[in-house]
Amino acid sequence: MKLVLIVLVKIISKWLFIHHTESYVEVEGEKVFVGANGNLEIFSSIVKISDIKGLDKLQGLKSLWLVENNLTSMRGLEGLTSLKELHVIGSEKLRKIEGLETLVNLELLNLCSNRIERIANLEKLTNLKTLIFGSDNDCPGNPLCKIEGLDTLEKLEELVFYECALTKIEGLDNLKNLKRLFFTFNCVNKISGLDSLLNLDTLCLSFNKIERIEGLDNLRKLKKLHLNGNKIKKIEGLDSLVNLKVLDLFNNPLKGLERINMNYNTIALDFISPYLRNLINLEAFNGKKYPFSDVYPI
Repeated sequence: MKLVLIVLVKIISKWLFIHHTESYVEVEGEKVFVGANGNLEIFSSIVKISDIKGLDKLQGLKSLWLVENNLTSMRGLEGLTSLKELHVIGSEKLRKIEGLETLVNLELLNLCSNRIERIANLEKLTNLKTLIFGSDNDCPGNPLCKIEGLDTLEKLEELVFYECALTKIEGLDNLKNLKRLFFTFNCVNKISGLDSLLNLDTLCLSFNKIERIEGLDNLRKLKKLHLNGNKIKKIEGLDSLVNLKVLDLFNNPLKGLERINMNYNTIALDFISPYLRNLINLEAFNGKKYPFSDVYPI
């Protein structure tokens, strides 16, 4: 199958204007040209790519995109020690994380829509701030068995697990600086494993199998909570979230609210308001401005 390798490179000016000429590297015999004008974006031609070789020449590379190709391994990037961002997306035969140990300056790692089964070999990426395991467009996410191998990533601020078939929130205890956690379209049935995330300000657990709001008592800095698309029947467990500004419980079987059609500007104030009275900073509920002004009891 012929697939496309897209290489996007951003190089700061001191790397761009050496000799003011174009250069190139070869990837599986195909020339990938590196220009010398401005904040560069580089796209390769159509290449039948199954591994990465020949990129070591680009010592100043800051951002690299490898999209919808036929990679079976990430080995070949070891020399790109200046990389800040790495996006490896849509390689259906890529099952392992490997070959990244030398990329110690990496701050963003995007591994969407591969077939990675285990989180491993990230221990040395201690400057990582954003880590993404998700799905892209119509491609499924990575079939991860569990959350592990993140203990050394203490600078991590954003973590994304989108459509990864995960059943449990775990392995996050050392991520003290985590601010945003996205855990959407998984199979979690209980909110747990979040007690140490004291700096979390955004939590998205949409489209799981959660039946009860719990395990949030320590998240006093939380500002956005998305629990839409679950199996929650009661609004509870929110009293400690004094800084919460956005709450989304849309598309849950909330007891007593069966008659409410949230798609229209009508909400049963008598039912909703008592459950939200302790959320003194709340600004939006289910996508509607709060406190409710132009809505009416049913």
